[in-house]
Amino acid sequence: MKLSKQTDYAFRTLIFLGHLPADQQSTIQHICDYYSISANHISKVVMHLVRLGYVEATRGKGGGIRLSKSAEEIALVDVVKHFETTLTPINCNEQPCRIISSCKLKGLLDNALEAFLSALAAYTLADLLDSETQAILFLEE
Repeated sequence: MKLSKQTDYAFRTLIFLGHLPADQQSTIQHICDYYSISANHISKVVMHLVRLGYVEATRGKGGGIRLSKSAEEIALVDVVKHFETTLTPINCNEQPCRIISSCKLKGLLDNALEAFLSALAAYTLADLLDSETQAILFLEE
């Protein structure tokens, strides 16, 4: 399964923010510069993260973004479900399939998707945060 760029950027943003000390915030531009990603892409992702309540944003001079929940409260499966436009692995009706009545592929792929989501449900953002990654993120500044 391949996740969309939006989901990838959401995870990158959350990981970056999750490594910030609790009293600090970052800017969208800082995240863009670090990951070499377009500000347009990250801005859209951050606005979605704000609407979902994962991130808080402060405007103006001295403003920035930070997590609005603890890393332990951000379930990875929820991030995927909120950012993926479709989790349906196959659409048998898009170009009507002639073997739909006897095909077992859709059921197999649906089961695989459920297994993926179930496995992901066991993890939170806290599981992705460690001191090694934090050192990589902030030693390069």
